Amino acid sequence: MKKWRKTALCALLCAAALVLDLRVGRAAAPVLAGERVSLPIIMYHSILKDPAKSGDYVLPPEVLARDLDYLAERGYETVTVADLVAYVEGEANLPEKPVMITFDDGHFNNYLYAAPLLEERGMRAVISVIGIETERYTENGQENAYWSYLSAERLREMSESGVFEIQNHSYDLHTLQPRRGCLRRSGEGKDDYRTLLTEDTERAQKLLIEAGVPTPTCYTYPFGAYSEESETILRELGFFCTLSCAEGMNTVTRDPECLYLMRRYNRPAGVSSGRFFEKILKE
Repeated sequence: MKKWRKTALCALLCAAALVLDLRVGRAAAPVLAGERVSLPIIMYHSILKDPAKSGDYVLPPEVLARDLDYLAERGYETVTVADLVAYVEGEANLPEKPVMITFDDGHFNNYLYAAPLLEERGMRAVISVIGIETERYTENGQENAYWSYLSAERLREMSESGVFEIQNHSYDLHTLQPRRGCLRRSGEGKDDYRTLLTEDTERAQKLLIEAGVPTPTCYTYPFGAYSEESETILRELGFFCTLSCAEGMNTVTRDPECLYLMRRYNRPAGVSSGRFFEKILKE
């Protein structure tokens, strides 16, 4: 069994005992000639029907539907992080024209509006959730398109449907103050920073594992803020992939390094599907 699979299995078993152990590395696979795949990753956030709310990080459902149709009509097939890891490990191939659809933060409206659109088209997406918000809305039970986040029950339902893959967006580091995302603060010691990032990340992992979803293997940086230190720590914690907010095309090979600091294109409102994608896909 591959080391990364052992890591996931151990984490699931240890969850019952409230123990989390993700510190497992993996050996690099050789890069084989010609095995290079271009991968655009599209970043969505909130999906709301109210056009007055549309903006850089809020999109109407009908625009998302047109985006998905645009991609499908041009032969693009959605992939998840698990698909990328399997490709890197040499255990599976990727589609000829892969695309990854991501949703950040874990808004309840992703379940309400995005999930049916994806399911109707046989498409999948990656959703990266903020742990403290999932915990809060699991406890209070509120479900409102405008302000609620996904509860543990909804995450489990979305994961079991096969439409969504759940990933880690920190437990409580999706803030701009007193630090920007998971970056080290000015004057903060290296050891203190390592402890903080490790504990926050493991707390989110534990929460999601106990919610009944597969162990997250990808860390999505809050605000896209990362550093060499954060990358080192997250790799030591066993993550095989990190997602940034820098825009650009990704090239996926058999080298595990290609899955770190992957680039994504933010999808704002106010732009047609054709205009948005033509600069990305260049077809």
